[in-house]
Amino acid sequence: MRRALAILAAVGFVLAAVLLTWRLAPRLLPGLRAPAPVAERLPSLSAASAWWNGGPFPDDSLRGAPVALLLWSDADPRAEAALAAMGAWHAAYAPLGAHVIAVHEPEYAYAADTAVTGRLVRRWGLDLPVGDDPAGQLAARLGGATEGPHLVVADAQGRVVVDTVAALAPGDAALRAWALRARGGAGAPPPLATPAFPPVTVVRLGAGEPRRGPLAGLPAGYEGVFTAEFRYQQVGRPLVPYPVGGWRVRADGLEATRGGAANFVAVRYSASRVGVVVSPPAGARARLWILLDEHWPAADRRGADVSAGAGGTAYVDVVAPGLYWIEQGRGERVLQLSPDPRGLVLHALVFENATE
Repeated sequence: MRRALAILAAVGFVLAAVLLTWRLAPRLLPGLRAPAPVAERLPSLSAASAWWNGGPFPDDSLRGAPVALLLWSDADPRAEAALAAMGAWHAAYAPLGAHVIAVHEPEYAYAADTAVTGRLVRRWGLDLPVGDDPAGQLAARLGGATEGPHLVVADAQGRVVVDTVAALAPGDAALRAWALRARGGAGAPPPLATPAFPPVTVVRLGAGEPRRGPLAGLPAGYEGVFTAEFRYQQVGRPLVPYPVGGWRVRADGLEATRGGAANFVAVRYSASRVGVVVSPPAGARARLWILLDEHWPAADRRGADVSAGAGGTAYVDVVAPGLYWIEQGRGERVLQLSPDPRGLVLHALVFENATE
């Protein structure tokens, strides 16, 4: 009897320990936390405060038909291709009754201005309904910030049936299956092409973002002069930004407090394409000079937004805040970005197919 009681006590102790560990481990070790659950139903789109090509969409206007919703950022290099695919869906499925909608979710303070969204709607020739959610409410309701275009498809009852990031094929399959059912197996569009997105690495420069290098641990509002006596100090670990000269740390970026060639941010990397998310000084335009391995980049290495000046100089004219493509190629190299005027803000460096 005593032995049986001892066995039962031991089993009870083990079960209690397992239960306690299961409940407390995620609190003590954040890395063990499960990801935030995705929404079970499509939230209201009332958070979008401005619309182009249609909208707003009251809740009752979306009932009885599927909804494909793309949350995108102007600073995401995958956004243009994702929106082009959504435009093709809109042309194919909207005549059958489906709703295909895109909502801009700003990543940086400058993008809370609806003019940013409106400019891209015109520049990219978008004809599907596009909304703007400056406070990021929809992104929060659908699981918080994610890396890449976030696609959610809800059925005619508002239940979420697809929730993916940087992958659109499941959305096309869901819409086509609905169209086949609605048409009795006939008259549905053929499967539409969806883009294959390259891996993207984003190095954000705002306060608390860099984990290594001189910017690590610096709070918003910190202002100083960064020095590097030797070149190896500027080109340390891959994908780690190294500022030189006068810079101010902001919540969403790094602001130049000086201009000129002695003021720059350097980074070593290997990637197929490189961009920078940058803002000019308020009410002005700015020039951002580019060096690659301490030389002006050759014509075949310049990004799509780079201009060439006398003597082979290379620069980007920053006429509005956003993502600019500055370099393309292969192999390890060192990039230097030098602002012409003070007040220019570097928000992030964007690398496609980066390796460390």
